[in-house]
Amino acid sequence: MNTKRRLAVALILIATLASGCASIRARTDVLPRKGWTVYPGARQGMTDIDAAVNGKLPYPGWMHVLLFPAFVLDLPVGAVFDTLALPYDLYRINHPEDFPKGKRK
Repeated sequence: MNTKRRLAVALILIATLASGCASIRARTDVLPRKGWTVYPGARQGMTDIDAAVNGKLPYPGWMHVLLFPAFVLDLPVGAVFDTLALPYDLYRINHPEDFPKGKRK
C-alpha cells in the first residue's frame, strides 16, 4: 500500500473514530430518555448529518465542515452495528420489565 493510500485510510479511520459511534451515543443518551426503538444509531446518524448541514450543532461553523464527513462515514457503520444489535433491541422493546429503570448519574 503506498503512502498516500495509507494516509487516506488513516484519516478516514481517525475521522470515524473521532465522531463517536452514533449507535453507542443513541443507546446511552437518547434511548433511556425517549424509549427504546430499533435502528437508533441510523436515526441518530441522520439527525447528526441534518444538524451539521443546517448549522444546528453546538460548535463553531468551521467544525460543521469537519464533522459532516465523519457523520457520513459513521452512518453505514452504525447501520451494521444496529443490525447486529437488532435481536437485543427487539427483546428490550418486548420485555421492558426485565430492564428496571435506574437513576442515571
